[in-house]
Amino acid sequence: MDKKDILEKSQKENQFFDERDRQIEQKACTAGYRAVILVNGCIILLLALQEAGTGKAFMSRWPFFLALFVSQTVHDLVLYRYHRKVLYLIGALVGAAVIVMSVFLLMKGY
Repeated sequence: MDKKDILEKSQKENQFFDERDRQIEQKACTAGYRAVILVNGCIILLLALQEAGTGKAFMSRWPFFLALFVSQTVHDLVLYRYHRKVLYLIGALVGAAVIVMSVFLLMKGY
């Protein structure tokens, strides 16, 4: 066997492992994204409940809304880039509008 045949055989054998690694990486990224969404959602809910119960929350909810919408907007933009579906673009534009409003409210002191 010459070097070329050995290289081709090795690449064919490792092709499935490379695909497996990509799938694992994708699942890890998805799990991390969902964890960020869940944690921010829980913090927003707890702050809302604290504000409803005591009249004042210990901190503003807007930074968490901002993090939530930034992650969702980037998610929608990536999906639009690969799938070119208008629904993803609309979601990204709505998310961008919410981000701008959240930054405005943060600067205003809400």
